[in-house]
Amino acid sequence: MIRDGVALEKAGEITAVIFDKTGTLTTGKPEVTATQNPEAKNLAAALARNSTHPISQAIAKISAEKIEITRWKEIISAGVEGKAKVANGESKTVKLGSLRWLKESGVDLAAGEKFIAEWAGQGATIVGLASATDLLGLFAVRDAVKTNATDVVAQLQRQGFKVFLVTGDNALTAASIAAHVGIATDNVFAEVRPEDKAAFVKKLQAQGERVAFVGDGINDAPALEQADLGIAVSRASDVARAAADIILLKSEIEAVPEALGLARATLRTIKQNLFWAFFYNALGVPLAAMGFISPIVCAAAMGVSDLIVIGNALRLLRWRNPTKPPGD
Repeated sequence: MIRDGVALEKAGEITAVIFDKTGTLTTGKPEVTATQNPEAKNLAAALARNSTHPISQAIAKISAEKIEITRWKEIISAGVEGKAKVANGESKTVKLGSLRWLKESGVDLAAGEKFIAEWAGQGATIVGLASATDLLGLFAVRDAVKTNATDVVAQLQRQGFKVFLVTGDNALTAASIAAHVGIATDNVFAEVRPEDKAAFVKKLQAQGERVAFVGDGINDAPALEQADLGIAVSRASDVARAAADIILLKSEIEAVPEALGLARATLRTIKQNLFWAFFYNALGVPLAAMGFISPIVCAAAMGVSDLIVIGNALRLLRWRNPTKPPGD
């Protein structure tokens, strides 16, 4: 669904496409596939239960044990924290979230380096549970890559677009996902905060790129707003949908190369029609004014020019994405 004619015009001028990861290149249905410390499951699940974030919900499903959590709060693009009784019965602040956030909080991740390297290298998102500076456990959460993501990236590249992956996930996970879908290593940017996504878009724009951003979450809204063209998948948050110029009604990102290709073709057709309309009038009006062409011929020529313009526009009905593999 294209918001208006301005959005269509902007879509026809795009040169670079940025993808968010979760829910965009991936299905948005993560599951916990490995746990470093099984004893940490109950506490992690209790801490994650009140969050609506897909990764938190995945962790919340690994245990139904009820543990009282007080002073619970969620830190956007970082994780959740609250007070709970740890092993010795003492009430302490515990945190569940990204490795970057835990590291910034002074948590020593050395004990989990092997687990992190193994699972992040397979494309899993690693979430840590910690109390003060102590690491209590790690969880590998995997979100399957959409089956058509590789084809979509390949189509965009064949159409001449520069394709980027910008995500808040860790570098190993981002690199694994990018390699899977065919995005160049130099175009992968990991551990990027929501506000920094918008700054990255602005940086590309300063380099002369016309940028489209594809995302689905509240965290993506600033980047969707900053981009020349914001594209939100159908299951996107209300904030993301409001900031977008194009909404993919079925959450299928294969509509991205199709929409951008059709927009380019539409813009090209508009320019062709404008050129021939001005050319016709620039040539015909002076000749008619000087009496070289009779009024009847002028009227007929005007009708023919309208038919040519309409016919040229109707060619778009037969448009097919030339970069799409035959049979798709």
